[in-house]
Amino acid sequence: MKIPKMVLSLMSAVIWIHSANAKTHEHHQGATNKPAVAAAADNLNDESIYNLNSELLDKDGKSVSLKMFRGQPVVISMAYTSCTYTCPLIVAQMQQIEKALVEAGKTDVHFVLVSFDPKKDTPKVLSDFAAKKKLSERWSLLTSHSDKEPREIANLLGIKYKKVEGGDYDHSFVISVLDKEGVIRGKQVGAGGNPKDLIKFLP
Repeated sequence: MKIPKMVLSLMSAVIWIHSANAKTHEHHQGATNKPAVAAAADNLNDESIYNLNSELLDKDGKSVSLKMFRGQPVVISMAYTSCTYTCPLIVAQMQQIEKALVEAGKTDVHFVLVSFDPKKDTPKVLSDFAAKKKLSERWSLLTSHSDKEPREIANLLGIKYKKVEGGDYDHSFVISVLDKEGVIRGKQVGAGGNPKDLIKFLP
């Protein structure tokens, strides 16, 4: 049966209109959903240290950022693995906090240590250090490609440090507690404090 030209034209017009409407709907959905997701992901408190986009390396050599810890409370400090005086004490006091939390049944707190010394503290060195100190899976040891990243993080955490002759560092003793959004809620400044006092700042 031969279909009249007018009918064919009407059918083509209907198909074109349907196709155009479908594309418009898809485009509309994409334009509204994607920015909403991005906005939610970036909706950080202005005081959050997770606003810092420093690229770091974990002990497996994987590129990470501090924002990866968003959603859980964090105990954080800075150290370097060849330190023989202050840094072992920082790690020991953070382990005391961890032990007290585990004994209280609280296991959702993460412990983060950022190196002052990215040149010597390679991912492999951090991995060996974690094994030597018997750090649990709740710990993340981080280094970087340059001195820029630890300097930025130290500024936010209120930690001062400088490299001295012989390759060591003079540095502050500061352990901080971050809430789930990366906002500092409490600090221990100086080795003389009781690290368990920081637990009251954890949600």
